[in-house]
Amino acid sequence: MSYVSEINHRVPKEILLIVRWPGGGIRTFIRYVYHKIDVSKWHLTILAPESGGMDLLRNDLAETNTNFIPVTGIPTDGSSGAVIFTKQIIKTLRSRKFDLVHSHGFISGTCAALPVFFCRFPHILTSHDVINKEQFFGFKGKIKKIALCVALRLVNRVHSVSKEAQENLFENFPHVDDNYKSIVISNGIEIDRFREATPRDLNAEKGLGENVFLIGFLGRFMAQKGFRFLVDAIELLRQEQLPKKPIVMTFGDGCFASQEKIKIKERGLEEHFFFMPFAPNVASTMKGLDVIAMPSLWEACPLQPMEALVCGTPFIGTDCVGLHEVLQDTPASIVPKKDASALANAIASEIRESRKNIFTKFQNEAARRFNVLKTRNSIFQLYEEITTY
Repeated sequence: MSYVSEINHRVPKEILLIVRWPGGGIRTFIRYVYHKIDVSKWHLTILAPESGGMDLLRNDLAETNTNFIPVTGIPTDGSSGAVIFTKQIIKTLRSRKFDLVHSHGFISGTCAALPVFFCRFPHILTSHDVINKEQFFGFKGKIKKIALCVALRLVNRVHSVSKEAQENLFENFPHVDDNYKSIVISNGIEIDRFREATPRDLNAEKGLGENVFLIGFLGRFMAQKGFRFLVDAIELLRQEQLPKKPIVMTFGDGCFASQEKIKIKERGLEEHFFFMPFAPNVASTMKGLDVIAMPSLWEACPLQPMEALVCGTPFIGTDCVGLHEVLQDTPASIVPKKDASALANAIASEIRESRKNIFTKFQNEAARRFNVLKTRNSIFQLYEEITTY
């Protein structure tokens, strides 16, 4: 290797991450995967809307070789956000050369596909969600489907975060079903922070006493997360004779929390629900709960059950796409989605006879199975492959 070649080899490769929604699972994914990158090999630039999620990303990646480009002026209702976001993508791509562009989410990939294609940069699209046919109803829905179809054709690789998410993608866009085009790299988590966390004493914080059973709901208040079915389940449990009183604790308000509070009050269930502030130390919070319920209607590859299982906290989830794949061959209870009665029965069973010891014994297997190191290595191996040629 010549001296000039050796110098060039040492220059970190420039990776542009495009993130239309820097919150929830995507933000956590980025934290886990890029938290400990080799700064001698990679330099990250993250293009995302200016928001609280962007601030959290900055804190998460403070020690990495990362540059941030916040996009301002995007309406919170998303009405013209795609146009503003696409213009900022074009401006960023023109400003410098990137070795690779990695779009996170279908909207990010759709906005970026044409600009990246014309700039001739390699492009990966990670699908962090699954597709529902309802998304493409009506004239606007058809336009969205055409745009996404074009984007999927233009990108170099489509990365699905689970096998079930990939199958869902193939059902809706068969042309992606190609051995080279599509790849599955499952999600993972930083296992040490969950395995070694100190349990949070939620009983003492709220003065609830000992005769309560704490059920955690750590999702957002949106239809996909199935919170309404958990409320229905609690109403059913209120009619049963149980050794402990079921209490649901939620963490983080969100735009729909106030609506849920009103509905719960109207049904006379206030004493069974505590709406807690956002929990920055989610590991300790998870360990302080008796069980975590995730009544989702669909997922791609959720991190929450991985985190709970590594914590050793009992977990109840549904058989929906994505979540089912994570929970199979674990001690977790799996109930049919949209089935409040089955969810209530699973919670009641855990109240009557806790399986905490079984989940504690499963912690090491969960840590082995869900270690983000496997995800991180596979992602950067893909980067190497695409940027080498």
